[in-house]
Formats: sequence, C-alpha cells, structure tokens
Amino acid sequence: MTRVSLLKHLVLLLLCCPLVLIPPGQASTGMDITVHNEDISVSRYAAQGEDLLIFFSSAEGSAKRTARVSAAVADLGIEVWHVDLADSLFLPAGTATQRSLDGKYVAGVIATADRQTGKRITVMARSYGAIPVLRGVRQWQVEQSTQGSEANYLSGAILMSPELYSSIPDLGLDPVYAPVTHATNIPIVLLQGGNRSNRWQLDTLLDHLQQGGAMVYASVLPGVTGLFYDEDNAMATQQALLDLPDRIKQAARILARTPTPLLPVRLNSKQAAVSTPLDLTLKPFKGNPAPLPLDLFDVSGTRVTHNKYLGKITVINFWASWCKPCVEEIPSLNRLREKMKDKPFELISVDYAEDRERIRQFMNEVDVDFPVLLDTDGKVSAQWNVLVFPSTFVIGPDGKIVYGVKGGIIWDDEDVVDQLTALLSR
Repeated sequence: MTRVSLLKHLVLLLLCCPLVLIPPGQASTGMDITVHNEDISVSRYAAQGEDLLIFFSSAEGSAKRTARVSAAVADLGIEVWHVDLADSLFLPAGTATQRSLDGKYVAGVIATADRQTGKRITVMARSYGAIPVLRGVRQWQVEQSTQGSEANYLSGAILMSPELYSSIPDLGLDPVYAPVTHATNIPIVLLQGGNRSNRWQLDTLLDHLQQGGAMVYASVLPGVTGLFYDEDNAMATQQALLDLPDRIKQAARILARTPTPLLPVRLNSKQAAVSTPLDLTLKPFKGNPAPLPLDLFDVSGTRVTHNKYLGKITVINFWASWCKPCVEEIPSLNRLREKMKDKPFELISVDYAEDRERIRQFMNEVDVDFPVLLDTDGKVSAQWNVLVFPSTFVIGPDGKIVYGVKGGIIWDDEDVVDQLTALLSR
C-alpha cells in the first residue's frame, strides 16, 4: 500500500459524512452555571415537560449527532442540558481526564439544575464519561444524606457502552474496575453497543455494578460500535440513532418508577490500578502464555483453523477497519511480513465484528498483504481478552505467547525485527 493510498483512506475515515436522518430540531441556547467556583458551560435544549436530561459528554464524540439527539429528546418534552466538563475546566479531552475527574462537578451540576428547574433529573454519559458521572451521583448522595435532605429529584443514569475500567491492563490481564463501580446503588439503564470492543465484558460489568446494589436495565444494540462516533456509519447505527430519543424517553420513565437510594454505598477508595498507557514497542506478555486456537472464516469464505503454533514465530493482530491506529500500522505489518519471508514466520490478522463485504471494500482501498480472518460477533476477541484495538500477540517457536502489544506500533522497526528474530534462536 502506498503512502498516498493510506492517507486517502484515513481522510475518508475522517471526512465520511454520516447519514443520520434525525432532523436538526431546535437550536440550543448557551448558559453558564457556577459550580465550585468554576464556570461550567451548558448547551440547553428547552422543553415544557417535567423531566430534565443532563448529558455529560466530551469533545471526542460527534457534535452534530449530540446536538441532533439532544434536540429530538427536547421535542419529546424532556429538557436537555449538554455539559462538557473537560472543556469547561480547560482539561484535555481523553480517557485519562474522564478517569480522573472529581465527582463534585457532576454533583454540583445536578444540584444547580434542581434549583433552576425543579424538574426530575436523569443523568446520561457514554464510554469513560460514566466514571465521573457515577462519582458525581454518589457525591450527590453523600451531600443529600449529610444535609438530611429527603429531596429525591434524581431518577438515575443512562449509560451508553460504559467503560468503567480504572485503566487498560497489559495485554492478557483482566481489567480492574474503578472503585465507584462497586459503590453505585442508583437505578441504571445501560445501552451497550453490540459491536463495541467491551461488548463481551457486559456480564462482568453487570456483576460489578450489582455488588453495590445497582438496579440495572441492560440492552444490547446489535451492529452498533459507537452511536456518537462519526466513523460508525453502519445502517444499524443509523437506525439506533433514530430510535435513541424514544429510548431515552422510555428509559426516563423506567428510572422514575425505580426508587433512587439517598444513602450512598461505602466506597473502597484503596482499590486502584496502576495506569498502563498504550504500548510503544513489544512488551513481555503477562497473561496465560498458552494461545487459544483460531477457527474462523477469511474474507474469501474459506474456513481457517490454527491450533498449533510450533516451530515458527506467529504474530496475531486483532484490529478493526474503523480503528485509525489499526489502519496506520498496516503498512509496517506488510513490510514486516516481507522482511520475514525467508524465516519461519506467520502473520495472521483477526478483524473485529465486521461483515465480509465491509472488509472486502476496505481491502480494495487499502493494501493488506496478510490473511484476514473474520471474528464477526467479536467472541473470539473476547476469548483472547482483547479490550483495545489494535492488540497483537507474538507467539514463539515453542508455541507460547512471548510478547503482547496493546496499541499500534511500527512493526518493521529495527529493534522490533531483532527481537522477533531472536526468538528463533531460543
């Protein structure tokens, strides 16, 4: 693949316009509220009903999708406040900020919204934004109980594909959940993207949430990677976006009928995970070194099985076509395969939760010089404990996993090639 063709594909990823059919609806009005001596900007979508939805979001999502969904919810009679705390607090957009945000700002926004509107409040967040929102709800409970208040105006939370990990662990290890996950007892409506990388962690997440007594109403949105992710233009996502305002209205009704405890659950603040950033090179694998077999179909419809990895170096790369770091590392994987062609070496890739036609189209645009197997429902990736994309496992000639890489790297870097080649002399 030439550099021009790669850049062309990346530009298409960035500029491809979603076909969201939600009408524009009303425009928002801007206002500022003061929370803990900080000015918090709010985009308000007015409505005459008795309910208020506070959507805590971030600049990482699609502003157009956020605005249109918010306007459509307001048209159904639910007032919407859209709040980007990171932007208001001049913090960088990203998962690290969401993991570290103090819940006092969410609690302050909730209390201010009650004073200004007197409406029944539901909070909403997606992905890692669920962490500060749950912290904030718990802080609100602490303040209510400390003040002896019985004003129960908070209905609960709507969480969309929540990522409640304290950090992404090294490849092969189980995630550690943020302490607030186990200290949450409010009612929650959870909408999980069926194609999102955390789909098969849902049962584990529900177990963790229910430890604190949370009543969770969960449903999976088939075929959806990210509702507010511009690159997800699948028909299933377009339909889910159209349905989302009605889902939110229904969720608000369900939450309003479910009691919200005013007393918080004890928080085990000692539980913490060491932050592990994405890898920049090969890292020693810390999980179970025995690789799982692969039994999948490739893009041509041929069944491919791998259950013995002996006598050669095997690199297994888990990726997705919507993942920009995955696409960016494809040329270096091509070059690595070329460099290793005279050695006992095999490169296998496993595409996550995409259909054959989508990958065929992708491979017409981007040169992929190695086999692509299709994990159409994402279950194989889950069995390999893949939480982020790309994730790559390096198996030595003895059939054991030696290295693991979470994130994209330059695979034909001289040091990387030397490390791989050295495995042959072990």
